[in-house]
Amino acid sequence: MEEPMSRLDHDLMAEILSRVPYKSLCICKCVCPAWRDLIADPANRKKIVQSLAGFFYHIPADSAESRGLAVNYADLSAFPWSSVPSTYPRLPLPPDSADCFLTVKDSCDGLFLTRIGRGTPEPQFGYMVSNPATSEYTLLPHSGYAGNCCGSYLGFDSGVSTQEFHVFEFVMGWPDQDQDGVPPVVTGLNIYSSQTGAWVAMEPKWDIQVSLCDGQLGVFRGGCLHLLIHLDGLAIVDAQGLKWRTIPVPNFIDPSFSGFIGKSAGQLFYINSDDSEEGYGSTSFSTISVYVLGSGIYNWDASYLDDGCTHWILLHKLSEVIPKENFCLGWDLKVVGVHPHANIIFMADFNNNELLAYDLDHRESTAVHHIERTYLAHEQYFPYVPLLSSLRLATPS
Repeated sequence: MEEPMSRLDHDLMAEILSRVPYKSLCICKCVCPAWRDLIADPANRKKIVQSLAGFFYHIPADSAESRGLAVNYADLSAFPWSSVPSTYPRLPLPPDSADCFLTVKDSCDGLFLTRIGRGTPEPQFGYMVSNPATSEYTLLPHSGYAGNCCGSYLGFDSGVSTQEFHVFEFVMGWPDQDQDGVPPVVTGLNIYSSQTGAWVAMEPKWDIQVSLCDGQLGVFRGGCLHLLIHLDGLAIVDAQGLKWRTIPVPNFIDPSFSGFIGKSAGQLFYINSDDSEEGYGSTSFSTISVYVLGSGIYNWDASYLDDGCTHWILLHKLSEVIPKENFCLGWDLKVVGVHPHANIIFMADFNNNELLAYDLDHRESTAVHHIERTYLAHEQYFPYVPLLSSLRLATPS
């Protein structure tokens, strides 16, 4: 096998491998040393599909006290289902950012969205989109919103276009005077397009008032942003602000406590616990269910009320995620990610201070990273998939 493959033109072979799905690419590495070296060659990595390399994670900071960007990195490149970055990844920062308040808000297919506050005592906020793999960044023009009660999300799909992204800024507020114990609802939406370089402001057009789940990342799929909302739901809006939909999610537990959405193999996954009847703090094992969203929900011409959650397909029901240990999702474990190409979910184990990778096919957990105890309670995880192609990002003058 070695001799005939060595005569193939390497450029042609790299072009062929660039069209191979990631799972098959991992198998190709084992065919022979020539294929392994070809896939690992830095000159070919821009063409070949990349996968999860690790997670950036941080503790949400108090903007009144914390300056700079305090971000840690969980390196997963030692595992066979991960990509190996050519350099240790770091989030690029503007040269004048030392006295700014910086918070990572979202990541999507290798790009990161950071919110930047400048000035005191009331900072003016803006956004930066960056690519750690190429050290590129761009500072976005001001959205026009001067407040500090908003949710920010990134929309980017490298499988569709590596030259276009969107930023969604949801303005939050309370329609009534009584705010005690009531989460704010979405009162406005600003959408930025990298193609036009401008923001567009609009009012929400969902059929209900929407309150976003705090600390949850969005999922950008099929040109639409998907967000978990309070009262057991999922809110969807497209990048042009023309298509709006809300649907219920399975189970009876508010997704703001233990729910999670993520994208794997192009599909949207919803993960939550089924243990609502026993209540939290139970000594029994928690049951974790993994669902996938069916494609029928994107039939925008259909008008229906999906009370039965018929568009969700149950894939897995898990019990002993941690053998011989009791756990409760949301208290002892927190789902923080799904692998984009493999049947693996990632969870923060609060009891053992570890980041776990759970293999859904083999029903096995592996500790992949140790985390300091003080980071576990409030940290947010942002998956990093190296984006090696240039976005031609440039900071506006």
